[in-house]
Amino acid sequence: MVYRRRTKIIATIGPATMNRDIVIRLAREGVDCFRINFAHGNPEMWREMVNLVREAEKIVEKPIPVVGDLQGPTVRTGKLDTNYQVKKGDKVIIVLAETGQASKYEIPLPSKKVFDIIEEGDTIVLGAGALWLRVEDVKERHVECVVLNDGIVKSEMTFSILGKDLPLPTLTEKDMRDLEFVIEAGLDYVGLSFVRSREDVRVLKDFLQDRGAEDIKVIAKIETRRAVENLDSIIHEADAVLVARGDLALYFSLEKIPEIQLEIVRRSIYYAKPVIVATQLLESMVEKPMPTRSEVVDVMVAVREGVDALMLADETAVGKYPVEAVRWLRRIIEEAEKKLHVEVEYPRANLHDRFAHGVAHVAELLNAKILIYTRGGTTARRVSRFRPRTEIYAATRSEKVRRQLQLLWGVKPYIVHDVEDVWEALNKLLEILKKEEEVSVGEIVVMTGGLREETTNLMKVIVVE
Repeated sequence: MVYRRRTKIIATIGPATMNRDIVIRLAREGVDCFRINFAHGNPEMWREMVNLVREAEKIVEKPIPVVGDLQGPTVRTGKLDTNYQVKKGDKVIIVLAETGQASKYEIPLPSKKVFDIIEEGDTIVLGAGALWLRVEDVKERHVECVVLNDGIVKSEMTFSILGKDLPLPTLTEKDMRDLEFVIEAGLDYVGLSFVRSREDVRVLKDFLQDRGAEDIKVIAKIETRRAVENLDSIIHEADAVLVARGDLALYFSLEKIPEIQLEIVRRSIYYAKPVIVATQLLESMVEKPMPTRSEVVDVMVAVREGVDALMLADETAVGKYPVEAVRWLRRIIEEAEKKLHVEVEYPRANLHDRFAHGVAHVAELLNAKILIYTRGGTTARRVSRFRPRTEIYAATRSEKVRRQLQLLWGVKPYIVHDVEDVWEALNKLLEILKKEEEVSVGEIVVMTGGLREETTNLMKVIVVE
């Protein structure tokens, strides 16, 4: 049996990769999905990115989904008359204002709601960790702080309070404008930032449904304390989950992050939801052509936990070695999967989940390849969840579903047209696989499919003739 990588790779498109030849090279090196970060750029730029991916998709002849990642409700400081440098131990003041003066070591904060929750003893983080401050005294319209590390105070730095959820809306006006682009461009997934509860996910799903775009899947980004506290209900509501380790470090101590990552991965697999790990996977490769040993170990740990996909951010968006980063990530994944065994828990009271487990178990016992027909992707998700050590092929009638299936662990998706029922679709899939030499005469295959939405209850074992 020819080995095929199971864990998928997501790459972020940015200035370093907005080039036809580079996007094609990334797809050939192993990128299964591309991400657009809506915190940067504009619709014209994003449209060019989507076009590059769609062109690459045709050339490499595989489905490539596109994720639109919403910026979310971030808080930023106001504007300064000029940037200024501070050193550890310096005193600065946060003022409730739109603008500030560098000469007075001011940091303007234009949000009264956020200003009002600052308390003595809080740790304030600016610029995603570039600058740390400790609050020493809180006045009516300004807060006195001491600087904890050397750095530069700039205009419009991101603002957060360590361990605190800020009072912010689920979707900002910018997010809603960006969602119109997501719908118009026909993206496959949309990432929801700073999720706190299942209601946040519901707000986004309702927004999409109201615009006839409920077929776009929602990725809930777990990056706040409340998200971890409400983990099960969020996973249940979302279509996929992303472990955003960078922002989680603003709410939990660093030594807790590996444990939290493992729990998010396990619970996502339990509910048969695709789970992605992101942030600083190969960060050293933004500047260097090789990863560090600790990065290699980090990636291997995530793969062996059973994640569906790993996401590169700055490594491919602005890094000097985007193609090399993907190549290294693929190599590490392939090495880690040589000894992959994931212990999977699942809701045993659910008949459909037990049936999917039976399909995966039978296929492993018989060393058989799995063929699935799925309308919306549910059947494929349920079988993929068990991480079987055999090939999984999934067929669907929808091109969007086919792209979405590309993100699932171990699944190779196909499109079948003009089919009347499950078995006609599966027989068509089998013929395609025989033609592509994915299956050979004499091999055993296990075939299964859903009769209707959210149902899986058919299985057939055959020897290929």
